[in-house]
Order: sequence, then C-alpha cells, then structure tokens
Amino acid sequence: MKKVAILFGGVSAEYEVSLKSAAAIIETLAFTEYEVVKIGITEAGSWYLVEGTVDEIRNDTWLSAETCKEVAVDFDQKGFVLTDSGKLLKVDTLFPVLHGGYGENGAMQGLLEMMDIPYVGCGVAASAISMNKRMLHQFAETLGIKSTPSIIVQNEKDRAKLESFIEVHGFPLYIKPNEAGSSKGISKVNERSELSQALREAAKYDSQLLIQKEVKGIEIGCGILGNEELIIGECDQISLVDGFFDYEEKYNLVTAEIILPAKIPLTTKKKIQDDAQKLYLSLGCTGLARIDFFLAEDGAILLNEINTMPGFTAHSRFPMMMKEIGLDYKEMIKKLLTLAVENHEKKLFKACK
Repeated sequence: MKKVAILFGGVSAEYEVSLKSAAAIIETLAFTEYEVVKIGITEAGSWYLVEGTVDEIRNDTWLSAETCKEVAVDFDQKGFVLTDSGKLLKVDTLFPVLHGGYGENGAMQGLLEMMDIPYVGCGVAASAISMNKRMLHQFAETLGIKSTPSIIVQNEKDRAKLESFIEVHGFPLYIKPNEAGSSKGISKVNERSELSQALREAAKYDSQLLIQKEVKGIEIGCGILGNEELIIGECDQISLVDGFFDYEEKYNLVTAEIILPAKIPLTTKKKIQDDAQKLYLSLGCTGLARIDFFLAEDGAILLNEINTMPGFTAHSRFPMMMKEIGLDYKEMIKKLLTLAVENHEKKLFKACK
C-alpha cells in the first residue's frame, strides 16, 4: 500500500478548519489502496505522529492522546524521524491540509520541496503570490483580469494614502489582512468612526493591510483541479441577507446561502471560468485552487482572491463544485494524490535533462 501523510493543524488562525478538513480526508481514505499516516502540527509549531482517532482530530483532543509521538523532518532521508527513538518514518505522498498562514503562503511548500516527496497542491511561487492579495491583483492585471480598487497601508505614515483612497472611493470599504484566509480579520467599514477599530483588527493578523473598495454585486467561486489538463468545477454563488462572507458565515452559514450552480448567465459563467483557468495556468498552480470573483451590478467581473487549499469537508465549497460535475469526494481525493505524484515526476524529469 502507498503511504500518504496527512498534515493538519499548524501555526494559523485557521487551525480548527484544518482539523475538520483533515478528518474528512482521513475517513475517506480508510479502506482504500492508501495507508494514512497522520501528522499533527500544534499551534506552536511542534510536529507529532498521531495514532489517535479521527474524532480526536476533529474535536482537537488529538494532542492529549498518549500515543502522540513528536517527529522531526529528515531532509537527508526524505521522511520523518521520531525524536525519542530515532526511528525513520517514510511516506510516498504528502497531503498538507493546512489552511491560511504558513500552510498556504509558500513557506510549507518550500519545506515540502526540500523533503523531495510528492505533495498535494500548488508550489512555492503560486502559493506565495495567491496568499498575497495585493500581489495577486497586480499579477492578474498583467493578464487583463481586473480586480477591485485597493491599496496597501502598513503604518501611520500611510495615513495620507488612506485618506486619499477614501476621498476617491468613499465608504463603505473593506479592511483586510493582506495575507490571511477564511475572512479572518476582515471588517466592513461603513463610516469613519469605524476605521480605527477595523485597522486594529486586521493588524492582529498581518502588518500589511489591504484597503478595498466595496463592490455592489455578488461573489462567484470557481474550482479548478489539475496540473496542465484541467477539470473546471461548477461555479457557485454566495447569497447574503446582510453583511459579508466572514469567518462565521463561511463555516456556520448563519445568514448566508451557497447557491450551486450559480444563477448567472452562461456567457458570464464562461468568462469567469476562462479567467480562472488563465490565472491558474499563468501562476503555475498545480493540484487545485478555488478562485473567487465579484460579479458587480454593472456586469463587471472582478477578481477577489485565490484559495490554494480550500476547505475539504465533504460539504465544503470546492468538493461540492466538483461533485456538481460528477466527481465525487473520494475520487477527487484520489485524483489529487495522483496529480501530486505526476507533478513530482515531471520536476524530476526536468532536473535530469
């Protein structure tokens, strides 16, 4: 049997989301041709071999299990070493089910590249650019893909720049950490009195803050799976009674509704899918990504963000997009593992030329 290491947890504000995604994947790979090795990463950054149950992972009690053993990465032997015994643990493929922060910004991908083991998902550059919202928007603009007007502010010295942006675009606007996922630290600012608190909230997650004009319209997501030959998932639509698609809405759907397929004209859907595919290939994305757009009231299609490791419960948006076109959850997971191996073999081939 092929051994696949599922990495979960991590130094991220999306730690809990990672646990739920990983639990779903581990359950799905039971009784398949894969042997699952569970590697948990604490919020402090320590790595452990986990022998506990899926429920312990899902409920975040996995670390208290007596069977947890601390491990370290061994680059020379391309695997993990148990720190207490020195025993080597080899795996065939890595699935980093790590959301936000160090899981999606290229840092983890760099480490996995050094391990020289096939891993699921985008590489270093695609991950880093996708996580940096402002950099992503600038890259997209070189492809003719428009995005929402925005600026970056870092400290009080940028106050004049912020004031100029407000003078041009007015309120409401959004303040976001430039590098964060799951809408952590995002605030909608309706008037000047809310500005300082929103800046402080975003600064908890990043030193670079993205100031973004509000788009009147709807949010449309497009899932893509593949390396060079792509599978384009069905587009979904976010419907909100009020506010925006924040962390609470994304994972509890208090007032939000996910509409699948999106209720948009076929020509609009085709344009969104074409833009998503162009961006995916130009960035060099591999494995998967969910690319989110705004469809403005005037018909303009504007890039919002790319999520290179979207949520992975069976009812998360990305798996549902794939299910809608006939790719069920188990086959999707197995396809991602196959794509990881194919991408690694391609890199080895290039290195040998």
